[in-house]
Amino acid sequence: MVEVVWTTLAERQAARTWLAHYGVDVAEPTPLLAARIGPRMLVTRSYRAYSMLAGLVWMIVLLPPVPVLARFLVLAVSCVAYPLLRWRRVLQADRAAARVVPARARPPLRVAAGQVGRWYLAAVATTFGGGAALCAGYAANPAGWAAALLIGAVGVGLVFGRALLAPVIAEDGASAVIDAALRAYDTRLFALPLLFGFLAWIDLSTSWPWSPARILPVVAYCVLVVAVHIGAVMEVRRRYRRLPPGHYGTAAS
Repeated sequence: MVEVVWTTLAERQAARTWLAHYGVDVAEPTPLLAARIGPRMLVTRSYRAYSMLAGLVWMIVLLPPVPVLARFLVLAVSCVAYPLLRWRRVLQADRAAARVVPARARPPLRVAAGQVGRWYLAAVATTFGGGAALCAGYAANPAGWAAALLIGAVGVGLVFGRALLAPVIAEDGASAVIDAALRAYDTRLFALPLLFGFLAWIDLSTSWPWSPARILPVVAYCVLVVAVHIGAVMEVRRRYRRLPPGHYGTAAS
């Protein structure tokens, strides 16, 4: 018995919109692409409300009555929990899609890293490696900062590791291209290392006045983190600006 991947109308429409954004106009995406792209588009529609709520949480926990350790932990959990819950829905969709296509091996690690993007790899390393170095050498609240970095590293690592190590889910050349693109797409949407770069400012805000020896490393670190993340965004935009020719669905009339 041949298994069929079932998709909703909303998922098919979302997949069609995503493909059109990357230069592919189809009347109906293939079932596999609808099953993989559609859920990603749908789960991220709530990100605008999440961003507003997260911003409100940040404003509240930074108020002086909130204990410093609680600031670090609440901010770390708020940056990790919601994206991971959204990503869990994507994992379920991918597992369902994988059951209807021939099994494929995962790509070599070097290939997968290239698909995710070397600028993104640098962003993860800069954020957490640099943050750990600052925490060890300059932190006024090393326990809270270290705990928040650990929470962030675990959350980012789950998505990042999956993007690097997951097997290919594809039935032809076009779906293989989409598989590569979604590895980069997932890391940008569900693993958010940039937010953890600002833990340095939380630590800095608890110790006033700021000496140049204390503030300059933090400023340099934050500037570097932001710059590398901008590079990661530009990298994926250049690489996936337009999808190559292939069978992505029923041609639009």
